[in-house]
Amino acid sequence: MDKRIYWSSIEYVYKKPEGNLLGGFVYVFINAFDVRFALEKISKEFIRENLIIKDIEFIKPYHPEQEWNSTERTEHYSQLCKIAKKSSRVEFDTFYAYEKSPT
Repeated sequence: MDKRIYWSSIEYVYKKPEGNLLGGFVYVFINAFDVRFALEKISKEFIRENLIIKDIEFIKPYHPEQEWNSTERTEHYSQLCKIAKKSSRVEFDTFYAYEKSPT
């Protein structure tokens, strides 16, 4: 069975929040045999990073012809895909964090 690149959009919270940051969102890319294997690797990596997965919007194969809203973004995600293809690790895009609501 061949591996393929999967990508996922994940909302997370910090296991031990510091300051005003509560959690955030990130895209991840992973070279895996199937969705179950990808989810297992993603879950282990988030634990290692002291993050708790709050919501997984999707996990699906990444298609090389995927178009984004700009050439720069298309190239950026294409590069992440290439890195993931050569790696056994979960490759993270930029983390976008959000803060706690003021009380």
